[in-house]
Amino acid sequence: MDVSKIRLIDMSLPIYHGCPAYPRLGVPSVTRTSHRAREGFNAETLTMSSHTCTHVDTPEHFFDGTGDSASLPLERFWGPAAILDFRGRVGADQAIGLEEVEAFGDRIGPGDFALINTGWNQRRGFSADYMRRWPYLDGPAAGFLRDRGVKAVGTDAMSLGGYGAREKAQPCHEILLSAGILIIEEVFFPEEIMDGKKRVVSAFPLKLEAGSASPVRLVAYDC
Repeated sequence: MDVSKIRLIDMSLPIYHGCPAYPRLGVPSVTRTSHRAREGFNAETLTMSSHTCTHVDTPEHFFDGTGDSASLPLERFWGPAAILDFRGRVGADQAIGLEEVEAFGDRIGPGDFALINTGWNQRRGFSADYMRRWPYLDGPAAGFLRDRGVKAVGTDAMSLGGYGAREKAQPCHEILLSAGILIIEEVFFPEEIMDGKKRVVSAFPLKLEAGSASPVRLVAYDC
């Protein structure tokens, strides 16, 4: 196989000291603990929630013993991706409903990653909109994607569910994770990925035992 013809497209957000994180989880701490000039090498200590920056939620997030980031087979973390472009079509704290997702139904097949681009990754920072008022997927829309047989559902917002009230935050997580469908949050969508082309993506997690989530390097393969 000639891998030189495969171009890799990064769909991940950078992790850095004090970068935005889901409210109440605490921001990441990245500390240089060894210095080349002093110890002869550089090393860092990273402290952060597993649900920070670009990450995958496993069924373990809501359902004990149903599959964590260490036990799920690697095949679950890659597949073809259909990108659903909601930029300019949804606003702050607005639900993405069944009718809106059904409009993309002919592009979503069994085993796909359904990746929702709301444009929110362009707002990354500590504004109220980014930290608490992102667009979210409602229960009926999540049920539609489940019934289409998708492998994963992703969003560029901090969470696939809404912030605050249980009726906004919980339904999409419960519907998808109970069916073994992964959730990927804080996806980065470079403009080159928004050409309508379906590409294979991978979101391999850390082999974290009992991991309800794991940071991932989300990559699209342009062949």
